[in-house]
Amino acid sequence: MPDASASGTSAPAPVRLVQRVVEVDGRRVGVATAGRGTPLVMVHGFGVESLLYAQPLARLVGLGFRVYALDIAGHGATDSVGMCAALDGYCDLVERTVEQLGIQRALFMGHSMGGRIVAEVVARDPQRAIALVLLDPIAGASWDAMRPWLRWFPPALALYGAAAVVDVTSTLPALVDARQAIKIGRRVRQSVRSIVTEPWNGLMAGAAVLRATPSVDTLARVGADGVPSVVIQGSADLLVPESAARDAAARLGATYVSVEGGRHSWMVRDPEALPAIVETLLDGVLGDAMRAAGITDAMSLDERNTLCLRADRTPDTIEPVDVVLPTTRRAPRFGFRVV
Repeated sequence: MPDASASGTSAPAPVRLVQRVVEVDGRRVGVATAGRGTPLVMVHGFGVESLLYAQPLARLVGLGFRVYALDIAGHGATDSVGMCAALDGYCDLVERTVEQLGIQRALFMGHSMGGRIVAEVVARDPQRAIALVLLDPIAGASWDAMRPWLRWFPPALALYGAAAVVDVTSTLPALVDARQAIKIGRRVRQSVRSIVTEPWNGLMAGAAVLRATPSVDTLARVGADGVPSVVIQGSADLLVPESAARDAAARLGATYVSVEGGRHSWMVRDPEALPAIVETLLDGVLGDAMRAAGITDAMSLDERNTLCLRADRTPDTIEPVDVVLPTTRRAPRFGFRVV
């Protein structure tokens, strides 16, 4: 395991996060990649794009992962899946992108809406997942109970929107590294511009979430297949009830991690928290999952990557853009408890 502990040491070199666009079934899909090692597929939440998570992802590279951060349909550099698309359309595009990138096995990680998407992708093909990590996912019995109210009762949706504003405004101004915040802000302007100039993309994604089938069915399938899973939840999340996350963990048979005081996007506010949690879990459930997949500490980073990728992978690359991020590690601002 590369030396990148949470105790305050620095990684030897900055991480180069390469944003590119690949063509999948005639659609352009934004993909940001970095590092060498075990593939880690990251899917972002509603209304943003993959580069919003660039800082924590850069630090995960130092733990021996090759990160593939995907923009979902209608977000970032990815084309829309069309009007009135169901959630399955968003999942299909993620699944096909993973296939085109030649990823046979990976750790799948998703935040919020992205958590529901990666859970669906893993449920379709459990053998594809080394492990599943859900970050404040829109899943679980409590979330499923909220969904009809948000869909059919406008005052409930308005109240939820107000909670989202409070949650977001309490998160984004607290970015630790101001210079990196500015750089990332420039990179995510595609999504911000899309919300303003093409608001139907956000409306379609929101509608797809509200029309989706119950998440508990998906969670139960993944749990029955025995996929090693982790649910990480901010204890002060205003958008997803803690009861929903705990229910999701129970249905998955997952390890549950509570991020003390964390809002819905705690991993953006504190880039150190997610890698610190993952590093801890590599000594437990995630380390066990890696070994079960044949990935051992004795393997080099390139050997880990090769083991999980198809030899014939030939992704179509267009418009590469580099983002260089430092990987200096500090102690996380948020505490966390592993249950």
